[in-house]
Amino acid sequence: MDTERLLESGERGIHLLFDNGTIAAAFAQDARRLEAWVRGDGVLVERAIRGLLAQPSATEGRAFVSRLPRELQYVLVLLYFELLDERLRRRRTLH
Repeated sequence: MDTERLLESGERGIHLLFDNGTIAAAFAQDARRLEAWVRGDGVLVERAIRGLLAQPSATEGRAFVSRLPRELQYVLVLLYFELLDERLRRRRTLH
């Protein structure tokens, strides 16, 4: 998967891996509960990330995400937005 393209699209507000409903639901979650869920099964999160990155396209990545348990989808959404936020912050300080 072309992660650079994903992040460039994300900078423009186009989030290729997640639908708007999943994004909204992820941000509505209790952060502590999700954090506890990740701590309880970090291996599953790592596998999901590796599986997502192994997808040949954003379309297939989106389908992959949609088949994951909801909590894991939410974790991936939040991680994606953390990466995107960090990327945008870095770019601001370089210009």
